[in-house]
Order: sequence, then structure tokens, then C-alpha cells
Amino acid sequence: MLLLLGLYNGAMADETTPPPASVPQPVARTPPIAIWSLVLAILSFTCGWLVTAIPAVICGHIARSKIRKSGGALGGKGVATAGLILGYIALVLGIMGIPLLVSMIQSDRERLHRLSTERKEIASDDGQIKVTVPGLWTKLPELNKQASLQVGNKSKEVYLIVITDTKADFDNMTLEKHHDLTRDRMFQKMKNASATEPVPLTIDDHPALQDELTGTENGTNVVFLHTTVDDGDHFQQILAWTLKSRWQQQNQLLREITRTFRSEK
Repeated sequence: MLLLLGLYNGAMADETTPPPASVPQPVARTPPIAIWSLVLAILSFTCGWLVTAIPAVICGHIARSKIRKSGGALGGKGVATAGLILGYIALVLGIMGIPLLVSMIQSDRERLHRLSTERKEIASDDGQIKVTVPGLWTKLPELNKQASLQVGNKSKEVYLIVITDTKADFDNMTLEKHHDLTRDRMFQKMKNASATEPVPLTIDDHPALQDELTGTENGTNVVFLHTTVDDGDHFQQILAWTLKSRWQQQNQLLREITRTFRSEK
């Protein structure tokens, strides 16, 4: 009896089924659109603003919908949710900042308009040569080494310089001769040069001559407003210029600035 029981137990032990091997479950992948949602949301706080905040929110909603409908095949719900939340925060902050941005733009436009209409006086280093220019004009010391005063507005490509010649350095030099002399020198530096007839003016209570010189200098078509003032002890050569394409627009302004010339020499 014991023998049979032992045989029976042994058979039972041999026939015990081993536990099935565990089958690894596939890891749910994160859809790229969820990652894009988070990336775009982060960019919204650095450089993208509304341009990336809105796509971040859209991508976040799409990603969460795909994950929900995938039946577990897709993961990354936390990534999509983080992108969605950050995108909404950036969106709210961006909308709140629009009035501030509009105010800043308007303020900057008003400042530029004020500077373009206001006038200021700029003097030479010794304070003896002065002109009145728009607020956006500044000193430009690199225009001409011989000039007593150099001013302009680079963004508009308009410039003005004053070159002072002492009368004592010339023998029997008249205003007409000096004006012709400086005009001829300019012609030598220009190609296809032409000039209008000199017109007599009074600038700073002194006699003056003025004409327009047109030509090509260093490959650029320019127009010079060429003015010579006889202030008693000096000949003041005032050269104001711009591109030929901008002459009609800037012509009147350059004449106005030239007429503000003052000499205290």
C-alpha cells in the first residue's frame, strides 16, 4: 500500500506542469506629436511666443486624442499633457502681453516721429561752426578728414559737411572763383558730372553761391548741394548730398539744413 502510494505520488510529481514563461509586454511608444507639443510650449517662453504657443496647444490636444483612442498602443500622455498645460499658460501670457506690445510699438513710433520732426543744433568740435538738423541726425566724423563739421543720417543716406578755407591762404580769391574752384575739384572725382548754374543766396547774413552737382562717385549715383559762403575771413564750403534716387525726397531738407549754417569764426 505504501509502495503504491509512493508510486502514485511520484507520478504526480513528475507530471506537474511548470509555470508558463512570462511574455514581455510591448512598450507603448510616445507619438512624435506629443513631443512636439512639449517642445513648442517650451519655445513659447523663450523665443516663439504666440507663434509656438498656439501650435503647442493644438498638438497637445491631438496627441491626447490619439493616445486615448490607441487602446494602450500609444503612451506619452504625461508628455502631451505637459505640452498642453504649458502651451495654454504661454497662450494666456501672450494674450495678456499684446496690449503692452502694442503700447511699446506705438511709443517707439511716436519717439521716432518726434525725433524726425524736432530740430537740434550740432556744432563743430571748436564750437564755431553750427547747423540745425533733425533729431535723428548725428555727428559722423568719418565722412571727410578735412571737414570742420560732419553730420548725417545713415539710415536715410543723407549727409552734410563743412570745409573751412582761410582767405589769407589765397591771393585775390573771390566768392565766385572759390565756388568754381571747389566745383571743378569735385568734377575731377566724379564721372558723367553735370552742374546747374550757381544761384546767389544769403546765409548767416553772408553772401553765398549754391548749385547742384550730379554724377557718379565710387560707382554710386549721387547729387550734391554745393554751397559756398563768404563769412569775411573764410570761405565755408557746405556740401550736402544723398543718392540720386532719393534726391527728390531729401532735396528740400538738405536746403533747409544748409540755410541754418552759422559761423562764429
